[in-house]
Amino acid sequence: MNSAATYFQARDLTLRRGNRLVWDRAQWTLEGTTAILGANGSGKSSTLKLLAGQLAPDEGTLSFNLKGQRREGADWMTCCSLAAPWAGIPRHLTLGEALIFHGHFMTSRLQGLGWDALLTSSGLNVDPSLPLSHWSSGQQQRLHLALALGTDVDVVLLDEPTSNLDAEGISWVRHAMTVLAPSVMMVVATNNPEQEAPEGATFLAL
Repeated sequence: MNSAATYFQARDLTLRRGNRLVWDRAQWTLEGTTAILGANGSGKSSTLKLLAGQLAPDEGTLSFNLKGQRREGADWMTCCSLAAPWAGIPRHLTLGEALIFHGHFMTSRLQGLGWDALLTSSGLNVDPSLPLSHWSSGQQQRLHLALALGTDVDVVLLDEPTSNLDAEGISWVRHAMTVLAPSVMMVVATNNPEQEAPEGATFLAL
């Protein structure tokens, strides 16, 4: 492996969620664009939490190397962006407040792949005075995806990105993922790889 590569590496990794065994002394390396495949409840979201630095394995290790440098703790989490149902923006915020809140922790990409550009191309149309709790699930998903894809990080983690989107929204996010994938490490958790796996992705099956 290229010593300057960006990758996650599991060694003898065991992960349990309640009484369910998600990984049992697993050995795998994720690099480039990857789709994590599995049925609902199989542990795809738990695996994304591992990759995001939000969950630790029960046994073994998961290491994260960014361009040849090992990352740990909070530094790990600031190198990744995430769009997942369990990792949303506080729902009492308005759109403008949500962007300010996210901007306290992360920085937008430039030009056509930044937050504002992606929100515009997503077709999001909401009353700026309404909090997210008054938005539809599809509107909230557009915001979460635009923030994850538009954040200036090297690793983008997406959990079932087309969930709650209509045909127009699916077309938008697939295009944005295709444009962005060559320049970042992208990991997508999905049970519908035909629709959600980026082109050229490798697969990790649960």
